[in-house]
Amino acid sequence: MKEKVFELCRDYTDLQIAHYKHLHEHPELPFKEFETAKYIREALKSYGVTIAEGISGTSTVGILKGSEPGPTVAFRADIDALPVQEDTGLEYASKVPNVMHACGHDSHAATLLCFAKLLSEHRELIKGEVRFLFQCAEELLPGGAIKMREEGAVDGCDAVFGFHCGGTEPSGDITVNIGPNSADIATYRVTIHGKGGHGSRPDMSLNPVPVACMAVTAVNQLLAEKVDPSKTGVLTVAYIKDSGNSLPNILTDSVVFGGNIRTYDHQVTLDLLDGIERTVKGISAAYGMSCEVVKDTGYHATINDREKALVVRAAADELGYGWKEEDPGLGGEDVSYFLEKVPGCFFNIGMNDPEENPAPAPHHNKGFKLDLESLHIGLEMELATYLKYLENGKA
Repeated sequence: MKEKVFELCRDYTDLQIAHYKHLHEHPELPFKEFETAKYIREALKSYGVTIAEGISGTSTVGILKGSEPGPTVAFRADIDALPVQEDTGLEYASKVPNVMHACGHDSHAATLLCFAKLLSEHRELIKGEVRFLFQCAEELLPGGAIKMREEGAVDGCDAVFGFHCGGTEPSGDITVNIGPNSADIATYRVTIHGKGGHGSRPDMSLNPVPVACMAVTAVNQLLAEKVDPSKTGVLTVAYIKDSGNSLPNILTDSVVFGGNIRTYDHQVTLDLLDGIERTVKGISAAYGMSCEVVKDTGYHATINDREKALVVRAAADELGYGWKEEDPGLGGEDVSYFLEKVPGCFFNIGMNDPEENPAPAPHHNKGFKLDLESLHIGLEMELATYLKYLENGKA
C-alpha cells in the first residue's frame, strides 16, 4: 500500500499547496466563510463531486459513490479563521486585515479538497460512499458541527475520520489516541448581589466581597471533593471583580466572578455546573444576599473509537510514519459532535520543519505557520486510512 499511496498523492502535491495558499490568503471568520464556501463548492463541482442538499450556512458536504458496495465513510475538515493580524512575512500571507488562518484550518480544507479530487479521478478505489465534510465555525460556539449533524451530514455513516495539523510538532509526528482526544468545555459566571454603603457602617450594608471570597474558595474545592478522582478535569476561577467601585470607603453593591470547566465526561461537567450553582446560592443566602449563575456548555469531549483509532495507527505504520499516543489536551473541538453519533478517530499530524523553524509559534499566534513540504502527509494519511479501513472491513 505504501508505494501506491505515495505515488497517487504525489500527483496532487502542487494542487494541495495552491489550495492552501489561496485559502491562507483569503481567511474568513466563523459563520462568515462565504467566499471560502463558494471556493470549496466550485472546486468540488469541477471534480465531479456531488454537493449534498440540506446543509445550511457555509458548511458543505461533498459525496462520491463507488460502483461496488461498501461502507459510508466521512472525512472532516474545518474551514474558519481567527481574528488575528498575521505577522509571518510569508509571500502568501493573509490579505484580510485582522483575520488569519492562525490554527491551520486552511491546511485541513486544502487537503480534503485534494482527497476529493484524487478519489474522483480514481473511483476504482471507492467501495460504498465517501463524504467530504467541510465544516464552518470550529472556533466559535456553538460551532458548525452540531448543525451539520442535525441536518444529516453523517446520517448512515459507518466511520468519521479527520486530522488537525500540528504547527509546533515535527513533520510526520503523528498522534493517535484511543479514547479522549480533547475536552468537554463549559463556562460559568456568578453575580452576588449585596447592598452598597459607607465603609464605616458595614452593619448598614450587605457587603458581597467577603461572601464572594467564601464562594470562590468553596467552588475551588468542588473538583477535589465532589468528583471521582479517576475522572480528571480542571475547574478554574479566572476572574473576580466588583461593580466598579474603587475607593476603600465604598462597599460595593455586587461582585462578579467566573471561570471555566474542562473534563472528559459531559456528565461530570454538568454535575460541576450544578454544584457551583448550589454552592454559591447557599452561601449567598446564608448572608442574606441573592445571586445569579449563568452557565454555558461548550463542545463535548472528543472520544476516539478504539477500532477506528487502530485503523489510523495501522495506516501510519503502513506509510512508515509511525504514531504515538499522548495525554489528551484540555482544548475543545467540535468534531466531537460527529464522533458522538458515528464512531471515528480524530488525530494530529505534525507539520513543522525544526531546521527551518526551530522556535515555531503556537496555534492562534500571529506568527503561526506550517511547513509547505509537510502538507502531503495529511493527504497520504487520509488516503491510507480510507484504504486500510476498507481492507479491514467495518472495523
